[in-house]
Amino acid sequence: MGTMQSVAHPPTQPTVSPRRTVNLFQPDPIAELLEKLYLPQWKAVEWTFPANWGVQVPENVVSMYVFQQGSGWFVPETPGAEPIRMMAGDHLITPWGTPHRMVHTLDCSAEPVAERVDDPTWHIPTGPESTAILYAQFSLNELKQNPLSIGLPKYVHLNHRADSSLRSCIPILDVLSTAKREAEHGWQLTVRKLAEIIFIKTLSVELTNGSEGTNGNGDKHLMHALTDATVGPVLKVLVESLGDPWTVPKMAKLAKVSKSAFSERFRNLVGTPPLQYLTEIRMQNACELLRESTIEIANIATLVGYESPSSFSNAFKRWNGKSPAEYRRGAKELQQS
Repeated sequence: MGTMQSVAHPPTQPTVSPRRTVNLFQPDPIAELLEKLYLPQWKAVEWTFPANWGVQVPENVVSMYVFQQGSGWFVPETPGAEPIRMMAGDHLITPWGTPHRMVHTLDCSAEPVAERVDDPTWHIPTGPESTAILYAQFSLNELKQNPLSIGLPKYVHLNHRADSSLRSCIPILDVLSTAKREAEHGWQLTVRKLAEIIFIKTLSVELTNGSEGTNGNGDKHLMHALTDATVGPVLKVLVESLGDPWTVPKMAKLAKVSKSAFSERFRNLVGTPPLQYLTEIRMQNACELLRESTIEIANIATLVGYESPSSFSNAFKRWNGKSPAEYRRGAKELQQS
């Protein structure tokens, strides 16, 4: 009896309808927007406490609260602003650095957050009636420009139990709580890093939810521009090619519209003229290079589109109030403090 010969068959290739192209590497405008956020003096802590608690946060501090258990009230300290009820699962971020109180009940007193944010031991083991909050913050005081000026409202208020896009935060919160409860090595760093992931995720969901309209304060929404058929492609190329000698006619040619039509649409969507926006993103990139690299200032000038170090230094000082060298020194000192 002869032996059976095995026949190797080529693997079956998945079929894709010719009417639909699947692009797994399609650019994500929101990710590009959030990728380079600079959060100076980022701090995070997990608080657990019983009744009658409260913290007070001054102006120019961007705060994030994630209620894991219990409830409270967010009270903006601005004329005419109404308190916001906070429940388990709620995320609240103050992108504009609005002064406020977060309290258990509206008649609770509040202590300065500075006294508690550096204290990882503000943890009072209590029962099911206690309140557990992940809190994080960064300061706007060292920045001339708010990195969250990207079309966000005064308050971002979402809930990871109600919004399916935020449910990926739940296992992250579990890891964070376990690291602290078990006093794992480096748990404080774990809290800071995981809090940053939750912060970025919350902003991403808010921007996605808001991409179909302006935010509640009527501000221009940059997401409109990033997804616009005319302006969006230009914004993407600008970010990728900051060193090029950009002009408004060159941008309009790329958008395949007239100069006047492009300028008007750009300003309507972004809220600033094209060249002013170009200066803004050039300066933001220059700040990142000055903080995070040892590249010489003359080379940074070229990378962000300036013909000479002097023209770059003059533009940077007009924008930031400090020379590039002064900014770099200050950033290094801040990192070492």
